[in-house]
Amino acid sequence: MNQRFALCRHNFTAKQILLFTLFGESLVITWAITGIFAFDISHKNYFGEINQGGVITYVSCLQLLITAILSGKIFKLVKIPPSVSLKSTQQLNKSSFFWLTICIGLVFLALDDALGIHESMDFWLHDWFNIQQTEITDLADDIIVGGYLVLFLIYVAFKWQAIKIFQQSFIFFKLGCILTAIMVILDIASNNKLFVSMITDNVALMSAIQDWLEIIEDSAKIFAEGMFFVGVYKCWQIAKKARNQISG
Repeated sequence: MNQRFALCRHNFTAKQILLFTLFGESLVITWAITGIFAFDISHKNYFGEINQGGVITYVSCLQLLITAILSGKIFKLVKIPPSVSLKSTQQLNKSSFFWLTICIGLVFLALDDALGIHESMDFWLHDWFNIQQTEITDLADDIIVGGYLVLFLIYVAFKWQAIKIFQQSFIFFKLGCILTAIMVILDIASNNKLFVSMITDNVALMSAIQDWLEIIEDSAKIFAEGMFFVGVYKCWQIAKKARNQISG
């Protein structure tokens, strides 16, 4: 009886995980914004890169790594050994390579977030092609991030038949993609003064708008990652239920 009670306590639904995730993310972002005004310091101390002390970037990396670990667990669940492989398990087994790819991809995104790999790629592209850096070419690193999303969507379309079993989770991934698209747009808008200069020619106001765009962009990133985490959690529940049916 006690064992069953303990199991129920930890068997959270996707809706509960969604509420916990949104609450935690909202709390961290509110704390960060409050800290900017309370201590009158640059937003970079909270929303900047890791080398600038950006706390939100640490949270982002942690979320990506946790989601990667959960994706790895799904891979283990859906990778059915040949000795027990039945016709009913083929659909589940087909998705195994997808989840391995997602796990590796999320680890790469966490490293990218921590080390600024896409920003380094921006510099390499300028050097390799001998392109003079302008406000337009400076957007290359943001376009690369948008490219990550496009590649993900193409891969999902390519693997559609293999992952249809997880269709109940797709709403979370759709929301995550929408928030990621918003993040990319805000990242492009806040990268330099190319777009904010179309709104005002006041230097102080342009700087303030850029700062807030960066804050909203990083907030959108955190919530997008949260949606992907909840989506993967739902997929883990689906995979676990399907595996239990096979075993039981």
